[in-house]
Amino acid sequence: MTAPIRALSFDAAGTLVVPHPGVGAVYAEVARDWGLERDAAELDAAFGPALARVRASWRVPYGADEDDARRFWAEVVEATFGEALPYEVVCELYDTFATARRWRILPGASEALALATRLGLPAVVVSNFDCRLGPLLCELGLGPFAAVVTSTMVGTAKPHPAALLLACERLALPPTAVLHLGDSAREDGEMARAAGASYLACSAQEGIPLGELAARLAAV
Repeated sequence: MTAPIRALSFDAAGTLVVPHPGVGAVYAEVARDWGLERDAAELDAAFGPALARVRASWRVPYGADEDDARRFWAEVVEATFGEALPYEVVCELYDTFATARRWRILPGASEALALATRLGLPAVVVSNFDCRLGPLLCELGLGPFAAVVTSTMVGTAKPHPAALLLACERLALPPTAVLHLGDSAREDGEMARAAGASYLACSAQEGIPLGELAARLAAV
């Protein structure tokens, strides 16, 4: 028999929000402010491979702590541009993604949180992110959340289950009582399975599948 779902856990980037109007566009805009003309489409195309390369080589992907997170993203930025950049540019590119205007709320995110509230289910965020996330979610008007747990808080990234287990501890619930929603089968799905939680796949393009979410919650 399936255990009742008593809380929802959400990934952040790709599940609740995505960069707006896009990573390449933001990178090009900030670079232009510093007198560097770069093509937004080329930067956008370069970002994914650059992130994958740096993530694969970094001891703790996304950063083992807040200082390491800044170094991680500096490496990603320069790998995306394919060149060393002035320190001030790298810092601004990191800081600008802490602001709501650089993100778009995905379809279904607000509705899923409202559904959780109606059903009396606490919600948490479990994300490969850093100290920018909590204030960012507040500025975007998403929440309230019982906890926001980032990979830098636990010193390891998803799919390691440490962040989700800490969220469950703060909820005072076993992982079997939590349904985690995320867009990455590897980072989110494997984390949920390792922790013993349930998993619902989402899409960075289409958002949260509200019908499937409601069905999952009604079935237990």
